[in-house]
Amino acid sequence: MKKVLVGIVILLVVIAAGVYLLFANLDTIVKAAIEQYGSEVTQTAVRVKRVKLDLQNGAGGIYGITIANPPGFDTARAFSLGETSVKLNLESLGKDVIVIDRITVRKPEVSYEMNARREGSLNQLYSNISKSLPASSGDDQKAGEGPKLIIRKLVFEGAAIDARLVPLDNKKYSVRLPAIRMDNLGAPGGATGVQLAREILGRITREAQNEVKRQVIDKRLNTAIEAERKKAEGAAQKRLDEEKKKIDSRLQNILKR
Repeated sequence: MKKVLVGIVILLVVIAAGVYLLFANLDTIVKAAIEQYGSEVTQTAVRVKRVKLDLQNGAGGIYGITIANPPGFDTARAFSLGETSVKLNLESLGKDVIVIDRITVRKPEVSYEMNARREGSLNQLYSNISKSLPASSGDDQKAGEGPKLIIRKLVFEGAAIDARLVPLDNKKYSVRLPAIRMDNLGAPGGATGVQLAREILGRITREAQNEVKRQVIDKRLNTAIEAERKKAEGAAQKRLDEEKKKIDSRLQNILKR
């Protein structure tokens, strides 16, 4: 009986040690999961510098996330996210749908490149994520499996875009991206991580393209139009001056008669 009790104690100690190690290394486990799963979904390299979780308060921080551009683009990274804070609704844990109250991404760096084939880097990432979704509900749910999620509020603020448009002039432009706020993503029934990633990246891609068009392409177009207008006005003024000289010359000849 004594040996049995000793065995049970040893077993409990081993289990306790295992649980402790799991929680002690949870940050590392989450970091590895983000890198592995993120790389599979985007079909490009996803790296994380570190993860810091506070399970008691349902909070966490993810630092130094980088997402590489797909092949075919010269710019190394599509995203560099300095700090991402997450606030989890603890009451939703263990339920069919996990609720994340808030995700805030602060001062992200976004690279938008359009290559010589007029392909956009963010558009390619969006396409890669879309391919990770099952074509229909009856298909293999590998990419669609996992817990259902609802994100109550997502804030993407202080973003800077480095835009490189090869077909335009192959120069780099710095563009400020206004804050993007998204509410109730995945509501009401929840969505998979891949589905949410596609929706979020789709919104960011559209906003980035709009700002690149407004701050770069439209400005370049307006500058070119203004230059042509001044050129046309100059040419018209030159013709007007020449006609004026001809008329003055005729008048002078008439007066001399």
